[in-house]
Amino acid sequence: GARAASAAPSALSARPERVVLPVLPKVYAYDHCPYCVRVRLGLGLKNVKHEVVFMANDDVATPTKLIGKKIAPIFEVPDENFLMGESMDIVKKVDSEEKYGPTGHFGPATGRADIKAWMKGVKDLLRLLHRPRYMAAALPEFQQKDSRDYFVTGHPVPPFEKAEWKAAEFGQEAREGHYAAAMARTEELLPELNAALKDLEGIIHSDECCTEGGISLDDIDLWSRLRSVTLVDGAEFQPKTLAYLQALSEAGDVPLYFGMKC
Repeated sequence: GARAASAAPSALSARPERVVLPVLPKVYAYDHCPYCVRVRLGLGLKNVKHEVVFMANDDVATPTKLIGKKIAPIFEVPDENFLMGESMDIVKKVDSEEKYGPTGHFGPATGRADIKAWMKGVKDLLRLLHRPRYMAAALPEFQQKDSRDYFVTGHPVPPFEKAEWKAAEFGQEAREGHYAAAMARTEELLPELNAALKDLEGIIHSDECCTEGGISLDDIDLWSRLRSVTLVDGAEFQPKTLAYLQALSEAGDVPLYFGMKC
């Protein structure tokens, strides 16, 4: 029963043995990108040493040369001349090959409707809070103005839709103005965020997994999305959620943003 399960060593406290391959796999990534974080977290939780290559956000040449288009993440296994996109496919590959340690470390995705509904409910709110902060936080992919301009041009803040936002007549000055306006709404938006974070506390099963039964692909997705919320100064994480964020950050060797929140 539940007691027996809790007495057994958890997936987080009993990490797999360190896997250091002769040629390290590479993850080409943007730090802010939750899809890229999925791959970093998956490799980290499996204790596979890997190299993270942060691309500038406006670098089209590197990903195009690797995989034929501007996309992230890209997983490279140099000694196999192997390249792959699609974050969950990468995590599943790594968890199915003995080269990367014991297989089947992650339970399958369960398609939980409550998590999907929570994510849908905060989508616009998080875009308003996250997108201007990505521009302010000195992340590796946004070190230069061209990279920030590229992101702002391609990523509207609500209520704008992409087609209207990206139109030449909309203009970069207006885009930057709306980013600044979104940042200025923080005090107004925080109560809505913190109410959502209270709801989230009941959705997360424990400080080690969001779904009962242990670490799963549900965590690979949810934790990777929640990481961005730690960039928001004033976000009030409930105790279990905070412990969950910190436990997977440590076990997966992917830092949270508390040290640079703004």
